[in-house]
Amino acid sequence: MRFFTFFLMFLISHATANAQNEEISPNRYRFKYRSTVYKGSKLQITAQLRSLKTSSKFTGIPEEIQEELNTLFIATKKQAIPKYYKKHAILFLDAINDYEDFANVYENALHEAVRKVKKDIHVVDFKFERQFTKAKVALDRALKEDFSDLEKFDKLKKELQDSQTKLLCHRWMKKKFEKYKSIDIVKKPDQLMMTFKKSEAISVYKMYNENRIEKIPSYLENQIIDFYYKKSLPEINPEILDLQYITKI
Repeated sequence: MRFFTFFLMFLISHATANAQNEEISPNRYRFKYRSTVYKGSKLQITAQLRSLKTSSKFTGIPEEIQEELNTLFIATKKQAIPKYYKKHAILFLDAINDYEDFANVYENALHEAVRKVKKDIHVVDFKFERQFTKAKVALDRALKEDFSDLEKFDKLKKELQDSQTKLLCHRWMKKKFEKYKSIDIVKKPDQLMMTFKKSEAISVYKMYNENRIEKIPSYLENQIIDFYYKKSLPEINPEILDLQYITKI
């Protein structure tokens, strides 16, 4: 019995000594960041840091920010002394977490902008159709008259073309936004939304760092309307226009 007790104490003390040696070993790294403890070999911790950088939440990250993270990651990886490795790793983790915080603000603001545009699209739909029909009636009336004022005729023709383009683009956008049902459209965006999201990320990131967070949704609302409008121009067909409110013009 005494031998068993002695043997058990020996195993415990040996395990404790190994653990202590592991903690103080120059080949072992250990530090805490927020609620996460990073410990292990330099290779193991570097792999953990790399997995953070390459996780799905950083898909579509702007190139400028990606370069910053890569620079910090490479600087960390190069450190051979644990205390310097820890210092650089924390700088890298700060940048990662700062971008995550920004990404949450950005996605929520973008979702708010999408919801606002989606709501307004239905409100102005009748307005754009009425503008088109009024322009067409005005031009048709001018064509029936003995119209010698070519400048006025050209103006009416341009007003009709502009109102038609505006209505067609609006209807194209309306179809797109009607498919956007939840915040998934900004978290798992389609190609069009992904392009927009990437194109505005740096500008929004600047606003975020300047503490102008409350202005981000309205900024994105204006930008997304302009972006989708321009994308719609090569897609519309002036020969195909269905009037939804006014059946006779």
